Amino acid sequence: MQLDRRQFVTWSAGGALLLGLGVNAGDAEDAPPISPWIRIAPDGRITLYSTVSEMGQGARTGQAQVLADELDAPWDRIEVELGAPTPGGPFAVIGTGGSSSIRRHWTELRSAGAAVRAQLVAAAARRWNCPLADCRTEAGRVVRVSRAAHFDYGALAAEAAQIQPPADPPLKPASAWRYIGKPLPTFENADKSTGRARYGVDVRLPGMLHASIAAAPVYGATLVSVDETPALAVPGVTKVVKLDDAVAVVAASTWAAFKGVRALKPQWSTPALASSSADIDRRLTDALGGPDATTKDPAARGALRARIDRAARKVEADYRTAYLAHATLEPMNTTVRVMADKVEAWSPTQTPTLTRMRVAKATGRTADQVVLHNTLLGGGFGRRLIPDFAAQAALIAMEVAPTAVQLTWTREEDVTHDHYRRATLTRFRAGLRADGLIDGYEAISAAADQMLNDADPAPYGFSGFAATQSRIVTGVPQGPWRSVDPGLSAFGRESFIDECAHAAGVDPLEYRRRLIGDDQRVRRLIDAAAEAIGWGKPKARGVGRGLALVRAFESLVATGVEAQVEGDALKVARIAVAADVGTAVNPQQVKAQFEGGATMGLSAALGEVMTFAGGRANQANFNAYHVIRMRQAPPVEVILFDTPGVNPGGAGEPGVPGVAPALANAVFDATGRRVRSLPFVAQGFTV
Repeated sequence: MQLDRRQFVTWSAGGALLLGLGVNAGDAEDAPPISPWIRIAPDGRITLYSTVSEMGQGARTGQAQVLADELDAPWDRIEVELGAPTPGGPFAVIGTGGSSSIRRHWTELRSAGAAVRAQLVAAAARRWNCPLADCRTEAGRVVRVSRAAHFDYGALAAEAAQIQPPADPPLKPASAWRYIGKPLPTFENADKSTGRARYGVDVRLPGMLHASIAAAPVYGATLVSVDETPALAVPGVTKVVKLDDAVAVVAASTWAAFKGVRALKPQWSTPALASSSADIDRRLTDALGGPDATTKDPAARGALRARIDRAARKVEADYRTAYLAHATLEPMNTTVRVMADKVEAWSPTQTPTLTRMRVAKATGRTADQVVLHNTLLGGGFGRRLIPDFAAQAALIAMEVAPTAVQLTWTREEDVTHDHYRRATLTRFRAGLRADGLIDGYEAISAAADQMLNDADPAPYGFSGFAATQSRIVTGVPQGPWRSVDPGLSAFGRESFIDECAHAAGVDPLEYRRRLIGDDQRVRRLIDAAAEAIGWGKPKARGVGRGLALVRAFESLVATGVEAQVEGDALKVARIAVAADVGTAVNPQQVKAQFEGGATMGLSAALGEVMTFAGGRANQANFNAYHVIRMRQAPPVEVILFDTPGVNPGGAGEPGVPGVAPALANAVFDATGRRVRSLPFVAQGFTV
């Protein structure tokens, strides 16, 4: 949810908010409401409220930088908390995904800080009985310009809360920013380094129990029966809980719960659909451009196809992406306590609002009766957008109420019951003009369970494009995976652009520069990435260099990869990422996100793949699901460009999509061998 500045004032002045500024006496929590974003205590302590879950991306720190800058608050007096649910305001729906933490809230955050700053100035002017122009803010206080006098924010908070916020609060110019654009340290770093940080698995309550679970191994199956005796014979096990599609064991410790689950031999139903990987691949091929395929503009597609058919030279190629697991370091877990008057839940979730609703539904309560504590997340990547694990914990807690129970999935459960990045197949078709360039292409895609988007040409400077989409139903659970659709479509598109360049006999960098046109903002990125990997410089035998260019989540990214191939042995020597996110609120965090994104993109390209047989996963742990090892991880250089006046784009996900195609293009440069299906290990490479 994003509100413009005038909408901000509407709900700010409505008085229906739960958070407020401090008063001169009593706790800050008793303050009258002024903003859902900011609370100021009488002693000047400032609490800034965030809309996001913290999973290592530093988004709460970034949001606080924007709020604090417009509020003109002293950084050393700031604390950050997750906002409380409020109807009709920015915290009505709290969730973290789509690289949206800063980019979707930029105007909201700035307006929130500016409005409270204006109210504080107005309160001071009333006390002094002076014009507003004679007052200004300065690091947590309002100063009177014409004489040596000031009020701390804490002394003005109660009066400021009674003042109507301005209809259009003036925002600071970029030249006046103190925090935006600065590499401030992430708030949680100190607690993480000392072990004080609390993740979901760290929650401990007096007398709490522990649970583990085994879900139906075949997707869509249900529990038929289970003999509880073997689990109850395990020391420490107290209860077996039967769910519709799973069975759980409750015990005095996590280890006893794990042992109890493994002792069970539940019987499951046979679902109507039980897909295997070979069958999914075949059905994707059959669906490609088939009778069920759709397009948004049939006339434009027809014109583009006619132009391609008339071309003297044509390029066509198919590209496949595999199912991927999220494989977060912290497995799925949630702690729930069901009491007579309320339900409390402690969950590392990306979607606090949805999780609260799912816990309420599972326990038969209203959302208002559920108190959700959002812990730190040990990785999310899109997996924790789906709170199935929290709902399971709530159902188990109902059986042991009022005792709290912590459900922790085993790694095997985590890998085999993920909501996976889906498999896709895309055929790209284009005709080359007399000068070798393309002025358009068609992307014909088939995807598992949800159609594939974001295969359009942006940021290239031509507009000829048609998407023909189809999907198949597999029964394999799928969900968003870091970079979502751009991470799927970019592999084919940027490999295809490279193929067109070679078909035209043009250097791939020069080919892209011609396709970009006069957009200097994009050109500087591709040039920077190429220079960073030594494009055009002499290289040893077996060394190749590849490029990719992506626009995703309102950011622009060029990726360069240098790789060495000896026979089937593939080693990535270096990755360069040139990124333009518009306004980088915290450059240090942005660079860290692109480093992590590039490494995760490389991991997915090299060896990650989920396969299925008879509707169940073949991989269950890291011995079979191969995430990148330290020896395989190359240096990642991030070259960050700032474009003044452009609102922030995303940072967490745009670093992922370009790595796979840049690597594929580098391998072709080194060997002449074109890789059109991921991962590389499935194509015979060793990494």
